[in-house]
Amino acid sequence: MTIDPAPLSRRDLLRRGGLLGLVALGGPSLLTACGSSSGKTAAGTATATKAPSPGGTLRAALTGEPDSLDPAISSVYTGAQVYDGIFSKLLDIDPSGAFVGDLARSWKAVDDTTWTFELVDNATFHNGEKFSAKDVKYTFDRLRDPKTASAYAALYTPIREVEVMSPTTVVFHLRTPFGPFLTNLANNGEIVNQKAIESGNPARKPVGTGPFEFVEWVQGDHLSLKKFAGYHHSGEPYLDAVTFTFPLVDQGRIDALSSGELDWADAIPLQQVATLSKDPRFTYVTSPTAGIPDFLAMNTKKAPFDKVEVRQAVAWALDRKAIRDVAYLGTGETGNQEVPTGSPWFDGQDPYATGPDLAKAKALMAKAGYANGLTVEYLGLPQYPELLKTGQVVRDQLKAIGIDLRIKQVDVAVWYDAYSKGNYQITSAYQERTIDPDNFYSLVIRSGGSINTSGYANPAIDAMVDAAAASTDTAARKKMYASIRKTVREDAPLIFVHYETLRYLMTKKVTGSTINPTLELNLGKVGFTA
Repeated sequence: MTIDPAPLSRRDLLRRGGLLGLVALGGPSLLTACGSSSGKTAAGTATATKAPSPGGTLRAALTGEPDSLDPAISSVYTGAQVYDGIFSKLLDIDPSGAFVGDLARSWKAVDDTTWTFELVDNATFHNGEKFSAKDVKYTFDRLRDPKTASAYAALYTPIREVEVMSPTTVVFHLRTPFGPFLTNLANNGEIVNQKAIESGNPARKPVGTGPFEFVEWVQGDHLSLKKFAGYHHSGEPYLDAVTFTFPLVDQGRIDALSSGELDWADAIPLQQVATLSKDPRFTYVTSPTAGIPDFLAMNTKKAPFDKVEVRQAVAWALDRKAIRDVAYLGTGETGNQEVPTGSPWFDGQDPYATGPDLAKAKALMAKAGYANGLTVEYLGLPQYPELLKTGQVVRDQLKAIGIDLRIKQVDVAVWYDAYSKGNYQITSAYQERTIDPDNFYSLVIRSGGSINTSGYANPAIDAMVDAAAASTDTAARKKMYASIRKTVREDAPLIFVHYETLRYLMTKKVTGSTINPTLELNLGKVGFTA
């Protein structure tokens, strides 16, 4: 079956944005780092050497309720936090950044456009169906089918055909060479079962081959999983069950953890980090190389941000160190590109590094015809205090160049609708899990990208993005992305301002996980100390 890609409509925008790290609304990932013998654990390394003891139920609090548990459809990161424990992929990425097999036991490039995967023969879906190559074909045919309406279709456009050679051999035929191919398989290639999709309810009762199988979802209260006895990784999982709850208030998560009602909590409020990180009852996990780039998004289709000079003026007026100090209480790092500082793709270039330059910003405002100033509306999310505080700091900074930024606070649903439809002027957002720059530029920057909510369109950039994706030469791709970054920064449809740290808190008994570049759950390896 050969599927030709179809253009994505506005309703496809922002689909599952947070899993790719693109405008995520579910908060940092769950259990990408767990357990330590000390009070504080640094991200990027194994967090415990002691093997977990079998048994027990992990009680974990998410920052919000999932919208769907269908990997192709879910639009918020809390969905991924749950279904990462339900599904398996062909490949994973380990903490060192190396590809490791999951449902694939080996893989090789036959030529520039052909990849062969040899599959494990001991994996079973939770419905009893044996995993085979036909499930791989079905998964990627479904992802690319316009009827599925998955924003991730764009990441698999280069696939021309998926061919089943035998139950344990599958071949991917690509239209062109594709540098991010393996990365995309490891980042968001959860394998689904055709019978479970077509005769079941994949959004509410998912079926995968992962370490845990779905039990129930009581909306507004909790979602529970249980150990899958037929998991293909011997000895895993250690836990008997996992229960996710959805307390929407930050303090609710902390109170439940303190009272012993929870074992793990996500997105610890910055103002409580100093106290909680020293509490002997808990392990506080953070990321010293800050992993979540935050940015200001400006709608290039609406005045005044349809004028590049206004967007550049905003960039030159910003004091990003002040944003870090005030909005993030001095944590993290000032940001300047789509990948964090620890990424091998990070190049450090920043044309606004000498800013703020108010004289230059005012001159740009005058050139745009706004010498006397202007008023704009900023969409703020009170549920995400650091982003809202960023807006407040930016408001104060832009007064110096005559911009009256008025903050309109809305809930997540209203923000999501406005942002996805392009009904906004300026707002704050953040991204996670951009392992390969193509994950960002193809979806967020390229014309028609499924998460290009700024309306930015530059044919020259489109050609450069396509060329960079079609190359398999890493050194050449790095040079291409350096050129892309330079042009995009000059056009300024968005402005990176900060790299936010990941913040988790758990009881001392939680152990056994590692952080990998995809920032996803490793529930199969998580457990409790004896």
